[in-house]
Amino acid sequence: MLLGTIHSTGPALVLTAKGDDVIILGIFSRIPEDVRPSWVRIDEAGEDFHLTGLKKTSVIKTEKITVLHRSLIKKELGRLSPELFKQVKRVLMRTLGIE
Repeated sequence: MLLGTIHSTGPALVLTAKGDDVIILGIFSRIPEDVRPSWVRIDEAGEDFHLTGLKKTSVIKTEKITVLHRSLIKKELGRLSPELFKQVKRVLMRTLGIE
């Protein structure tokens, strides 16, 4: 899945695009000590971290789901490995209560 930069807010995971709308999950580099079960860590020590385009270890917060107009995506940063995206999907389904 595509990682992009949202105008003035930072990186996000683009889940899907429908017409002019995109559904995204927020990505954050400030990680508190108590990590929630709804977060997926993207570790800079990971084998596929270089694919993401992120600068440092971050978390995808699956409860931070948003629909935006496509024009707000500034640029593509990179991609998640298929394994990491499977993990995001599992956690997202649990967060939304649809597993």
